[in-house]
Amino acid sequence: MATSNVVKVESLKDNFDDLLTCTICLETFKEPKYLPCLHTFCDACINTYINSTNKEEKPIGFKCPVCRRLVSIVDNAENSETWAKQLPLNHLIMSMIDRKAMKTSEKLCDACSFRNISQNAVSFCTVCEEAYCENKITRNHRIVPIKDINTDNNVLNLFGAITCDEHPDERIKIYCKDHTKPCCTICATVHHRKCTEVVTIDKAVSGVKESTKARDLMNKLKNLNDNSCKIIQNRKQNIATFENEIEAIQKEISNLREMMNRHLDKIEQQFKDEVRNTQKSNILKLNDEITVLSALNSTIDNWKNILRRVYFKDLNCNV
Repeated sequence: MATSNVVKVESLKDNFDDLLTCTICLETFKEPKYLPCLHTFCDACINTYINSTNKEEKPIGFKCPVCRRLVSIVDNAENSETWAKQLPLNHLIMSMIDRKAMKTSEKLCDACSFRNISQNAVSFCTVCEEAYCENKITRNHRIVPIKDINTDNNVLNLFGAITCDEHPDERIKIYCKDHTKPCCTICATVHHRKCTEVVTIDKAVSGVKESTKARDLMNKLKNLNDNSCKIIQNRKQNIATFENEIEAIQKEISNLREMMNRHLDKIEQQFKDEVRNTQKSNILKLNDEITVLSALNSTIDNWKNILRRVYFKDLNCNV
């Protein structure tokens, strides 16, 4: 039973790679931005997509490349080139990418990357939450060798904290249940001081893990996904059935056309035969009349010759 659970966990870890791949460029996310539908894309990819698909004179937004849901833009809507910058950064995906890089020892030194230098990181600072090469290690902070991260999963919990959108230098540490929103301590003091249920992120996470809501939501999503798959399969079968029926109807129409053509050809031939027979009959009749008239003319000519001879003979005798 335990082995089965381990296999499932490893399978889930392998499947996480799909979450880290942009569906536009098919590469690992670079500056991942997410839409209201939670589909995530590289900042450059979604920016190119927006500019290539925006053809309206007064655009109000764009459609998600995956689910086609309309993403409405309020600020600076007339300039689509700024829309991608307005989209929120997906900190979860960035954290997962960093964790994967740590696991595979492919994480680059953050300090060197800032200067456009590619240098593999060897340590992770739990205070700065950045990876460093040998030359950039901060001696006064708690440093964790990346090789230990590859063997100890608990070390992964030391980094990847999400920062506040309003205060980028502050970590998300508070969760307001009244607004169902995570925030930093500054936001909690300024914006949520009158809220009745404000707890730490750790407490909120433990509450979620202990409650059945997450499990119930997962089951609902699974059922929804299963039903959607069934409907999609049903629609595909309907399309196949419809195409087969259309093909059968088209074949029946072709057969009917061939049958009509054969019938018309038969009628045409009958008419031609009747016309030809009528022609022969009339020509034969006319030829018979010509023969009779020709014989009559021959008789008349003979009579004329006889009459001429008799007439001239009598005339000579009288003379």
